[in-house]
Amino acid sequence: MSKILLIDGTNNFIRCFCVIPTMNMNGDLNGGTLGFLRSLGLFVRLTHPDKIIIVWDGAGGSKKRRAIIKDYKEGRKPLRLNRSDLNTEDSEDNKRYQRIRLAEYMNDLPVYQLSISDVEADDVIGYLVRMFPNDEKVIVSSDKDFFQLVGDKVSIYSPIKKDFLSAERIFQDFGVYPANFAIARAIVGDPSDNLKGIKGVAFKKLIKLFPFMTKLEKVTLDQLFEYCEQQGEKYKRFVDEKQIIIDNHKVMQLEEPIIGFASIHKIEESLAKDVAFNATSFRIKSYQDGVTTFNDSFFMPFRIIATKKGQ
Repeated sequence: MSKILLIDGTNNFIRCFCVIPTMNMNGDLNGGTLGFLRSLGLFVRLTHPDKIIIVWDGAGGSKKRRAIIKDYKEGRKPLRLNRSDLNTEDSEDNKRYQRIRLAEYMNDLPVYQLSISDVEADDVIGYLVRMFPNDEKVIVSSDKDFFQLVGDKVSIYSPIKKDFLSAERIFQDFGVYPANFAIARAIVGDPSDNLKGIKGVAFKKLIKLFPFMTKLEKVTLDQLFEYCEQQGEKYKRFVDEKQIIIDNHKVMQLEEPIIGFASIHKIEESLAKDVAFNATSFRIKSYQDGVTTFNDSFFMPFRIIATKKGQ
């Protein structure tokens, strides 16, 4: 059994881009690139994977979910940067520059990168979890959408909490096990994605109203609405607004990722290719950027992975 490290690339890059204000020798901000690389080194040292797959949101990735809920991810506030010297346009230009530079670094490491047009990273990672059913998977993201995937062979490392999240840990924090996390969030909603739930219902109230949601057994939408209909007036609003819950669940669930056969073929084709490891080329880039902190301790885990692959 192998261990696969699945990194939500967009989530981790944006986090580093917003909070790290470092610059390269040309005076260009490079905190997103540098922070991502340092974080990647940490993730690899913590998990000792046999394979690393970094997944990025594809261009137009939100389109399919917006066909279900038109306001999905609309009205998001601009990124809050740990600096005030960039306007919005300059910030976007710099973000694009850093992503391109990061891709150049990644080409020197034994990692796979996936970015599928019209597909969000969530769906690709959801598919990869199913693609490797017998391997241990560690997902790196601060996105709660992935909690529903946690199980015996799937865990999450939260770079914000700096801790691994198991099914029991998620239950302790929310009162709901991963099997029912998607349906619970469909009721509660998700303000970060502009998904409105049932007004006045947060997780604490949810488990009081639906105590069976605290069990390990998976609950279906049909079972949920049948229960509401049996309870009478107190639960009438859940029946009246069932379409909100149904649509939210379609958008939030990753058990059946929103991904087509052509996209699946691209994923499998990309993972069939060889990946390179070139520490010398990586070091040259880092010196060009005025960074001298990538030493042998950074490269050793990647060298081990490359050796396992016979490179």
